[in-house]
Amino acid sequence: MPGLPLALAAFAAAAQPAPADPTTLDNVQVQAPIAKRSQTVTKTDTPLIEVPQSVSVITAQQMRERGIQGVEEAVWYTAGAQGGGYGQDTRSDWLLVRGFSPARYMDGLTLTDGVWTGGTRIEPYGLERLDVLKGPSSVAYGAMPPGGLVNMVSKRPTDEALREVEVTLGNYDLRQAAFDFGGPLGAGGTLSYRLTGLARNSDNVVDYVKDDRYFFAPALTWKPSEDTELTVLARWQKADTAQGGGFLPAAGTLLPNPHGKIPRERYTGEPGWNDYVKTMRSLGYEFSHRFSDAVTFRQNLRYGKVDVDHDAGVGAFGLQADQRTLTRYYFPLEETSKSFAVDNNVEWKFGGGAWDHTLLAGVDYRRLESDYSSAFAFGAPSLDIFNPVYGAPIVKPAYTSRTDKVQQQFGVYVQDQIRIDRWVITAAGRQDRVRTRTDNLLATPVTRERQNDGKFSGRLGVNYLFDSGWAPYVAWSQSFEPTVGADFAGRSFVPTTGEQIEAGLKFQPAHGRALLTFAAYEIRQKNTLTVDPVHTLFSVQQGETRVRGAELEGRWNFANGLSVYGAYTYTDSEVTKTNDAGALGKQIALQPRNVASLGADYSIGYGALSGLGFGAGVRYTGDHYGDTYNQWKTPSYTLFDASVRYDLDAWRFQLNASNLSDKEYVAVCNSATWCYYGYPRTVTASVRYRW
Repeated sequence: MPGLPLALAAFAAAAQPAPADPTTLDNVQVQAPIAKRSQTVTKTDTPLIEVPQSVSVITAQQMRERGIQGVEEAVWYTAGAQGGGYGQDTRSDWLLVRGFSPARYMDGLTLTDGVWTGGTRIEPYGLERLDVLKGPSSVAYGAMPPGGLVNMVSKRPTDEALREVEVTLGNYDLRQAAFDFGGPLGAGGTLSYRLTGLARNSDNVVDYVKDDRYFFAPALTWKPSEDTELTVLARWQKADTAQGGGFLPAAGTLLPNPHGKIPRERYTGEPGWNDYVKTMRSLGYEFSHRFSDAVTFRQNLRYGKVDVDHDAGVGAFGLQADQRTLTRYYFPLEETSKSFAVDNNVEWKFGGGAWDHTLLAGVDYRRLESDYSSAFAFGAPSLDIFNPVYGAPIVKPAYTSRTDKVQQQFGVYVQDQIRIDRWVITAAGRQDRVRTRTDNLLATPVTRERQNDGKFSGRLGVNYLFDSGWAPYVAWSQSFEPTVGADFAGRSFVPTTGEQIEAGLKFQPAHGRALLTFAAYEIRQKNTLTVDPVHTLFSVQQGETRVRGAELEGRWNFANGLSVYGAYTYTDSEVTKTNDAGALGKQIALQPRNVASLGADYSIGYGALSGLGFGAGVRYTGDHYGDTYNQWKTPSYTLFDASVRYDLDAWRFQLNASNLSDKEYVAVCNSATWCYYGYPRTVTASVRYRW
């Protein structure tokens, strides 16, 4: 990349402070701030420029300026991350980080993750920020995939009074009301609170599918002294929607069909029988006590429960020979998952002179319990996909499978951040023990599986800090993920492991109005399951996947009210080892080689038009495959976003549009049976009042 150093130098020059001018505002308040620090990677309050890993922080203001309605939309302008790979799914957020489905955390603790209780659509209105950590991170969090994690940070109580109400209207009959209150309680200054809520009723581009959401999150902070703080965080949210979008045949979407094109609003389920209701509840706290300027103890704890109920689950399974009659099946399910997680650590700062240490030692524990019942049966009434007539008699099948699974993880970790003049060295190690119990309660006889796994994970990274704000780094890190099951001989599978080498360059000047990150990496995932060549109904652990990539991401808030942000991702993925000859050498599914985005936002901070702001963005997603064997390729697509807003005293009036041209495109195809249209044009108009 011979032009890269010149490009980085140009970005740096552009981000330097402008000369003083009476008509230039040094700090336009409506600009979305750029994060300088994060605790997600190291679990200590570390400047991003000292973190030996690529991490993107998306603030609440950035999300609100773009008018997003879901977490997967939040990462659309983030390098190395993708959201909405299966189009607009009202049931779950579909995310990829460096080619892998990321671990999902909230406030540093894992979210409840069952078969269907995972992937919960977390309400973005209740978040202060979103941290996207890229690459293996088991050394800090234990079992997880090698791509990384997404940590969602809840809104916290505020020391100053906050009162906000907002009303939003949009296409597809969207009606939404939200409130956010916070501030001190009483005159003593030891208590503060936050109360956030939202109610939403909306239809969807797909007929008969609604997207109703309800969210309520109280929080309370007690700070009896400067050294001790306790924050209690509670959350309740409910999503009332339906399954019936997507899962369309390739003939009529990606490929021609003699009867024409299948409209993207086509519903493949059965009205009244495809309801999908997910309810999430959690209660936890964050506690910290500083014994001295050098020693601090922290404990984070949360209990959560998620319920999913999916009625008869009438689904689509491809066209019959006439190319218009859709075969359908039944897939009812229900699941209850409970989770408990606690993380205890002690931070000790010591040293002096040439060496300074920030030592972190901790113990954490998490338990997931999932009770999952389902059935799968053909025989649901067929449907004419081009002239659907609903209302055929539905016979919901009895559950044929009920699995009770309990997984427990216990981990011990140590990390040392060593600062030697301009060098910052991060070294960490962790030992985990994972126990998994799986019972199939409807089997005859009941089957019971037990599995114990142990794994050590490490990380080593080095940063060099220049006074100019530049910081090159190089890092090595590991991950592991338990693989439940056994091969033909009855040998339990060992954990799937990941290892990454990453080198990069960060730039953040002292004024903090710019952040630029370039990263190049290679991930190797080993011990992945592949088909047993002798006993084809079983698997063996002989698979390996390699992902190489380069990422460039930046945001610059210029002093005149202009913000520019963008990202570029290049990903070269390959299955390098497998017994499945058809998959060897293929790209991993859903991951394009090239993804790019560029956006700008301008706020007028003075004169007659003061308070007026505009935003625009363009997103490009390259062609990619939806299946393991690379037989189903989706063409590239380019989408445009736009926004306009006006601030008048305590009021904000805002209009947002994503996919402005309403481009109709296929997001991905898994096979001839299942293809998914991408996000349609979404327009929202909101009015917010703060006092």
